[in-house]
Amino acid sequence: MKRAIYFFIFLLLVQTASAQNEEAKRDLAFLKGTKDWFAAWQLISSEVFKINTVKPVQFVFFDDQYVYSTSTITIPKGSSVKGNNLMNLKLTWKKSLHHDTLTLPDQTKVPVGLMSFASEANGNAFFVMPLLNFWQRAGVTSKELSTEKLVTGVFLHEFSHAQQMQNFGKKISSYENTIHFEAPFSDDIVQHLFGKNETYVNLFKEEVSFLYSSVKEEKLDWALVNKALEAMQNRQQIFFKDKFVALKEIDHFFLTMEGLGQYTMYLWLIHPKGGNITVPNAIIGVRRGSKWWSQDEGFGLFLVLDRLTAPSTWATGLFGNRTEDAVSLIKRFGK
Repeated sequence: MKRAIYFFIFLLLVQTASAQNEEAKRDLAFLKGTKDWFAAWQLISSEVFKINTVKPVQFVFFDDQYVYSTSTITIPKGSSVKGNNLMNLKLTWKKSLHHDTLTLPDQTKVPVGLMSFASEANGNAFFVMPLLNFWQRAGVTSKELSTEKLVTGVFLHEFSHAQQMQNFGKKISSYENTIHFEAPFSDDIVQHLFGKNETYVNLFKEEVSFLYSSVKEEKLDWALVNKALEAMQNRQQIFFKDKFVALKEIDHFFLTMEGLGQYTMYLWLIHPKGGNITVPNAIIGVRRGSKWWSQDEGFGLFLVLDRLTAPSTWATGLFGNRTEDAVSLIKRFGK
């Protein structure tokens, strides 16, 4: 009888030690993953954009079992866990089992899944993203970039939005409250409305082709840039009228917002201290098959802008209180 009791206690101790070891591995993955992502943002923000501070953000990271957060709404109690600071942000982290549901800082509840986004609650930005091992288990990969570099790029893209709540974030709220179409309002609204219109799609693809062709060589091809901008103007004049007249401004808005996210990802991928990959592979990797229109054309616009001026000349405005669009920036610096 004693032997059976001792054996049961031994098994219990082994199981407890194994569970503690597994939990420690998860905590370490959180610590390392966020350290790498935060370092990537600091590199591009400080060295390229010349912005040395970060606006406050509440973070929600998670794996398949635990949520790690700085939000007391996401984790009211939980347990303290060692985490990273981000530049000027001194962060207090907690963790908790999520039981397949996350409570976001705006108090909405969402099922755990493959998602990454920035939003706001009562004027305060928050950021939601799975940790690297969650992406790996979901089978996300990139031939040109590797899963790790792709996911770092996703973090940079989405976190750029978390730094735009004072300009782009407020504008989105205004659009949502005043403009209504048949499709849900999002950065893909134009694609949802016109994605099945063959004439529209052909015109759109042509202008995108002009943009990327204009930056293929070392010297910017201004003739192709002008063709792209003229094609864009023509497309918008044909389709964005009557009930869709507001889409012209919205189109420029989302091309800029999404393009900047993609461009931020690209800047890290090609940086010697970042992803350190070739420009052609970075462009292919960022475009990922050109599936999403606003991201793809927006990225092309910022590649053109990249040839005209250093990012630091416009970054403070786009990450501050200004909402100048990428086309206007190209025209301004291209004079």
